[in-house]
Amino acid sequence: MNYVAYPSMFAFFVVPALLTVIIFWTYRWRRQGVGVMGQEATVRRLFPAGLSRRRHWSAFLQIVGLLSATIALAGPLIGARLVEFKQKGLDVFIAVDCSLSMQAEDLKPNRMANAKLILGQLIDRLAGDRLGIIAFAGQAYVECPLTIDNTAAQEALDAIDVGAVPIPGTVIGDAIRTAAKGLKAGEGGARVLILLTDGEDHKSDPIGAAKEAAKLGMKIFTIGVGSPQGDPIPIFDEQGHRSGYKRDKNGQVVLSRMDETTLSRIAQETGGQYYRANLSGDEADQIGKALDNLKRGDQKSRLFNRLENRYQWPLGIALFCLLISLAIPEGKRE
Repeated sequence: MNYVAYPSMFAFFVVPALLTVIIFWTYRWRRQGVGVMGQEATVRRLFPAGLSRRRHWSAFLQIVGLLSATIALAGPLIGARLVEFKQKGLDVFIAVDCSLSMQAEDLKPNRMANAKLILGQLIDRLAGDRLGIIAFAGQAYVECPLTIDNTAAQEALDAIDVGAVPIPGTVIGDAIRTAAKGLKAGEGGARVLILLTDGEDHKSDPIGAAKEAAKLGMKIFTIGVGSPQGDPIPIFDEQGHRSGYKRDKNGQVVLSRMDETTLSRIAQETGGQYYRANLSGDEADQIGKALDNLKRGDQKSRLFNRLENRYQWPLGIALFCLLISLAIPEGKRE
């Protein structure tokens, strides 16, 4: 825990240290000079009364003043007050398809790698908005609840991969319903779902789920990953080596085709937009521009203690000591 705001300022402690050394050697030099002039007790009677004592007090106050000034520069953190952090932003859930079809390689190196690249760029662009991550395949669940900590959202995204959801299949409708339950309006701010998938659905009624989401004021932006022509789904062994391709009951290689029609309908039902992922990677920028036009409402984060910088206290001591040291006279006024 830091007890000062600027620890690097402690380097200025060298100034009062040097002043202490200078004062010490000046004191020795003066004593030697008095000894050369004659007996010390006799010579000192020639100087104003109390001169040595006043010089000692002046030096002491100068050193204390410089020490206090250095502490003031460091910014001592003393005490705290309760602060409520407010900001304007969107409530955004990002739903990522983790089904086996996301291993298809019609987008190099594969669909999942491209999906995570796009979403990572989106998370960076949405800094300041509340973000949540949903992973889905044959089941949908919240990987990261809504948070203003985009680092936590990025870490949750990094942990997602093909097979992260053990139940096989693709339930786009369940992903939409999960987002609808987790999204809460932030005093009029827009609620958004960014859905990234190849669009193949296994009877979860995604269009019906989109209509339900539209009634709640949700906007869904869909990103299709893959190609309408389809691509075989590679199968890998435990060592990560390709062992073949997924086949149906008849032994035929299964082609995973992107369903652009369904993804376009989902976006259309909610007033969102559909985008097709491509190697240029400009989808994040396009979605970011679309989100910039949405209304951002007031969001409230949790209360936290804010440490107070009490630099005024040591600064006041420093000014007092330095002014008093300057006011101490060298000689006695008649």
